[in-house]
Amino acid sequence: MNHLSRLLYVSRSSAQVGEAELNEILDVSRKKNKLLQITGILCMGGGHFIQILEGPQDELIRLYCRILDDRRHYDSVLIGIAPIQQRIFKDWSMGYIENPPEIMDANRHQLLEVWRGRTESHQLFTLMRGFLDQLGR
Repeated sequence: MNHLSRLLYVSRSSAQVGEAELNEILDVSRKKNKLLQITGILCMGGGHFIQILEGPQDELIRLYCRILDDRRHYDSVLIGIAPIQQRIFKDWSMGYIENPPEIMDANRHQLLEVWRGRTESHQLFTLMRGFLDQLGR
């Protein structure tokens, strides 16, 4: 079953990402995402990318793996992936927002603090423990 999900990650842009590279990213993304039923938005500024993608979970995971191999950015952190009932960006195969460096830096810092602040969910740990107990582990 391929559930509709949303994925959020942050990364740092490589030095060679200028206007031409950015336009290529957006053009290719818009074409491919439409075929894969993926929607979303890319925010860029101050050497940072923040991207939200929505679509079938299997496609999102495959796309994120390809994104990880892209030389135009590095230091990627997957903030989260979660099931959703409906899309926020349903009309955007790939929207784009450019923000000032100080805004992007603050947003990246805030997202990474949330990510670092997470601990293993007690509920998830209990479910895993129960499953492992059934296996005799």
